[in-house]
Amino acid sequence: MNKRLSGFVLISGLVLFYLVGAVACVQATELKVVTTFSILEDFVRQVGGERVEVRSLIPVGADPHSWEPTPKEARLVAQADLLVANGGGFDQWLVDLQKSAARPGVPMVYASQGLLVLEHDHDNDHEHHHGGDPHFWLSVPNAIYYVERITDALVALVPEDGPYFLARSQAYLAELAQLDKDILSQLQQIPPENRVIVTYHNAFSYLAERYGFSVMEFLVENPEAEPSPRDLGRLVQVLKQQPNPVIFTEPQLNISNRYVQTLAAEIQGKVYVLYSDSLSSTITTYVEMMEHNAQTLVEALR
Repeated sequence: MNKRLSGFVLISGLVLFYLVGAVACVQATELKVVTTFSILEDFVRQVGGERVEVRSLIPVGADPHSWEPTPKEARLVAQADLLVANGGGFDQWLVDLQKSAARPGVPMVYASQGLLVLEHDHDNDHEHHHGGDPHFWLSVPNAIYYVERITDALVALVPEDGPYFLARSQAYLAELAQLDKDILSQLQQIPPENRVIVTYHNAFSYLAERYGFSVMEFLVENPEAEPSPRDLGRLVQVLKQQPNPVIFTEPQLNISNRYVQTLAAEIQGKVYVLYSDSLSSTITTYVEMMEHNAQTLVEALR
C-alpha cells in the first residue's frame, strides 16, 4: 500500500471513529426532565432509569405551599426536554415559569389530569371554604395513573427508548399494585371506630377514600395560615370525643408544630407524622413514603 493510500485509510478510519463516537454521545445523552416536587421526581426516575436526568424544582423537605421559584429554577426549566407537574392547582406557578423560561414546544404533563377531584369543606371564623384536594397521589391507584401518564410522555418523546421505558414502567406498576394490596391488608388491623384522621391541614382525602378512613377535622385550609382560637377550640372538642385522641402533622409544615403540640397537651393525646407533599433524606421514595404512612396509621389508631 502506498503512502498516499495508507494515509487516506488512516484519515478515513479516524473520521469514522469520531463519527461513531459523536453518534454514541448523542445516543448516550440523557433526556432532561424537570418536575415540580420530589414525589413526581421519583416516579420519573423509576420509569426513566439511566436514560433520564430528572430534577425536582421544589427541594426535598420543602413546603410546596410556601416555596417560590428563583432564577436557578428558571434555568432548569430552560434546559428541560419535558416538564411534569401535578395539576389541580397544586403547582400552577409552573405555567408562568414555562411561558417565561421553557424552550418553544417543550411538552408539559399534568400527572393528575383526568382524575376525579374530591371536594372538601371547612369553616373558620371568617368564611366557608370549599375546594378540591390536589393530593391525588396519596391513593396508590392514583399514583399508578400518574406513572402511566409519565410513561406515555417519555415513550412519545423518545420512541427508540420505548421498550426500555415500558419494561421499567411495567415492573414499577407491579410493585405499586402490590404496595396497594399490602396497605389494604395492613390497615385491616385498625377497628372501624378508630378510622378517623385529624390533621393540621387537609391533604389526605384520597388516602382516606381509598383505605377506608374519614378525615373528621383539620385546622387550616392553607398550611401557611395560622389557625384561629375558634378553630383550635373546635378541634379540642373533636379530639376529646375520639376513643384514641391522635393528631397527625406533616414534616414539611414547620408552622404547625407549636399548634399541634399545644393541642396534644390539651387533650393528653399523641402526635404522629404522615408524609404528604415531599420525600425526605430518610424517606427517599414514594413506596417508602406510603409504607411509612401505613405503619404510622396502624401504630396510632390500632
